[in-house]
Amino acid sequence: MSRRDFIITSGALASLSLLPKSHGMAPPESSAPAAPDAYLHWQTSARKLLEPLARLMVPGHADIAIAGPASDHDANADRMESFARPLLLAAFYLQTAPEEPSADFPDPQAFRSRIAEWFRNGLVIGSDPRSPQYWGPDANYHQLHVEIGLLCIGLQIAPQQLWDPLSKAQKDQVARWLGTARGNGIVNNNHYFMGVHILEFLGVNGYGRRTDRVIIDEFLNRMEAMHRGGGWFEDGINQAYDHYNAYAFHFYGLWWARLYGARDPQRAQRWREWAGLFVRDYQHFFAASGEHPAFGRSISYRFNCLNVFGLAVAEKCTELAPGMLRRLCTRNLDFFLSKPIRQEQDCLALGWTDNFEPIREAYSCAASPYWCAKGFAPLLLPPNHAFWTAAEEPLPSEHGDHTCVIKPAGLTVRSAGGEVEIINSGSQISSTNLRYGAWKWSKTAYRTGVGFTLAFPNQTNWSLDSALTTQLNDGQIYGRHSTVAVEMDEDHSYYSYNLGSKIKQANTSVEAGIWWKAGWLLQLHVYETRQPVVLRLGGYALPLAKPMFDRTAAGSLLSAWSENGRGTVLQALSGFTAYEWDERLDDTKPRAHIVAPYHVTPVARIDHPSGPSFVAALTWAGNNRAEASPWRVVSGKAGDWKLTHPKLGNWNISHWALPAL
Repeated sequence: MSRRDFIITSGALASLSLLPKSHGMAPPESSAPAAPDAYLHWQTSARKLLEPLARLMVPGHADIAIAGPASDHDANADRMESFARPLLLAAFYLQTAPEEPSADFPDPQAFRSRIAEWFRNGLVIGSDPRSPQYWGPDANYHQLHVEIGLLCIGLQIAPQQLWDPLSKAQKDQVARWLGTARGNGIVNNNHYFMGVHILEFLGVNGYGRRTDRVIIDEFLNRMEAMHRGGGWFEDGINQAYDHYNAYAFHFYGLWWARLYGARDPQRAQRWREWAGLFVRDYQHFFAASGEHPAFGRSISYRFNCLNVFGLAVAEKCTELAPGMLRRLCTRNLDFFLSKPIRQEQDCLALGWTDNFEPIREAYSCAASPYWCAKGFAPLLLPPNHAFWTAAEEPLPSEHGDHTCVIKPAGLTVRSAGGEVEIINSGSQISSTNLRYGAWKWSKTAYRTGVGFTLAFPNQTNWSLDSALTTQLNDGQIYGRHSTVAVEMDEDHSYYSYNLGSKIKQANTSVEAGIWWKAGWLLQLHVYETRQPVVLRLGGYALPLAKPMFDRTAAGSLLSAWSENGRGTVLQALSGFTAYEWDERLDDTKPRAHIVAPYHVTPVARIDHPSGPSFVAALTWAGNNRAEASPWRVVSGKAGDWKLTHPKLGNWNISHWALPAL
């Protein structure tokens, strides 16, 4: 029996079952392939991402000339990224079951051999100090450290193709180069894992030193000190809770347990248990479409977010249904691969759903998006594994509206009509994170299907959508920094923060309450200003493929609808004196929205409020015009508000912080 026939036959009995009825919405048609073809679909997707890179692989070189911007590191760091990140993609692909020749891929073995040979040769050339292709040594806080750590994992994913064929002299040379990482300064965040994996790799291959074990344990201890509960980690000096929990902490943690955990079974078990707890929460981050909310830094890594699911299954540390996890992972992968995310060489571009370089961080270069290669971790599972053969099951977001409260991270994830939204009550913006763009963490909520807008330059600007901002008399706008969650529940969150900066001692303190129902958020912001300011509350930023839309402004109700039927609504309830639009409708100013070239955002404003007071508003986004109808206030007594809606019915909110409307 051929390998392809085996793949198909092994899952033949696992035909797709009918999905159970959802609570509040019908599950959409599956975009995932039938179970028997799922493994081949993923394998082919990895190969097709490698093919444009293969066309750029020059013999005798140790980098790939991917067109795009440079990082703020140096040329060698960018060269190393263009080698190490594609190598990880190649490693996941090379260790998969061999394909059968086909009309569009007539010689799979030749392709595999050519890819593996180029990476082996590049590894030798790039690690040779005598070569003009030398990457140079690692150094204090150098990006090379991050890429070398990833490289060491890739070499162990496909050792038969990438490491074992090297001669003893070549391995000795590579090991000497890897050893330049010893003793270097490392950023106090997930980067400690790079030092761990480099030293562990040297040790298992006979190049260890007596001091390595102590350093490995110390780095792992520092990492574990960042655990805040439930499998969630605060990312060191970045002080953030975002997708880096999946991108880095659980990826590197589970790989450590997988490769080296036998030496310290108790520690390995801790990391497996944390990963199991994490994916129990993280499954809720994915919409019925497969999209996850763009939130935090490095969102250009896109489906990197999936790696933790594949590794958790491989390490047997999750009880989640394999058919649901395959559906989740495949929908997310296909969501991005179906978008125009390639640049002119057909390589992956910086951006979210298209090529949009302004979204990048200063540390990103043209090759950075290939950290998405981590997302192919499911390919570690053999073709006959239940992950590939079990009947599909719906995602949590397909079961109807619900809420997942993640107190350790200060995040509440809710599903509404198949979309997913993060209510951000606790992920703060550290002073070091400002250079990455405050808009990545400073918003009230981040929702799939909507995205958000940027503001430049990063360190001194906040965008208006889905946020309360304050503007001083000199025009400077500030958003929130440190945020402390006070209450988090199934139907609301309440938190404290400040709008301002140490510069000019700008200071507006705020306590915010957020309640939700269907596609709506009810926002209460109780504030106290210390300077003359203008306060603005922005609704969701409606992405527009073309500058064409319907817009209405009737008193305190602002709404806008795009050609494809998506809408954004802001209904002010109290405290505002004026209304405006933040928009880009032509090319006279730079694009700001992460999803589309144009956008429009409804904004409510109050000029120079005095003393302690509050503002309250309702915000909505979606595609159901009936649900977008305005609410009517039935009663606005202090502590007890009653609203009613023509489609959604009554909404009663009782809370000690509610002032009289």
